[in-house]
Amino acid sequence: MQTSWHPNWWSDEVHGIEWSRVREALRRDWEQTKKDLHVGGHELNQSIGDTTRQVAGEEALPPLDRANPPKVIGQWDEIEFPLAYGYSARAKYGAKHPAWNDGLEVSLRSDWETGRDQTRREWNDVKRWVRHGYEYTPNH
Repeated sequence: MQTSWHPNWWSDEVHGIEWSRVREALRRDWEQTKKDLHVGGHELNQSIGDTTRQVAGEEALPPLDRANPPKVIGQWDEIEFPLAYGYSARAKYGAKHPAWNDGLEVSLRSDWETGRDQTRREWNDVKRWVRHGYEYTPNH
């Protein structure tokens, strides 16, 4: 899924250039993540994200002897734009919000929803990829 929508604060000269520099690193990270997700043996398919969501009550906690359901991983085209949005938002909001928080999420969600006709994705469907992009720090 590709889109040409950007929030009103987006600048190709600032955010687009920055995003293009880290795009391939995130694509590689995405490919590695897909490779690392396997099922079998005593694997519980548990990540720190699962643990965090389970502690917060956002994800069901399976019995100890049962693995988390396998992760359904989509295509790069489905996550690239939300990752770019989150990564680029850090340049806009990072000084005020050095870490992800409720106030930041309200702003990003509001921006996202103004472009929903073009993004065609609900906030809850992309939130974790936006957050991953926001929290991503490339190794320089």
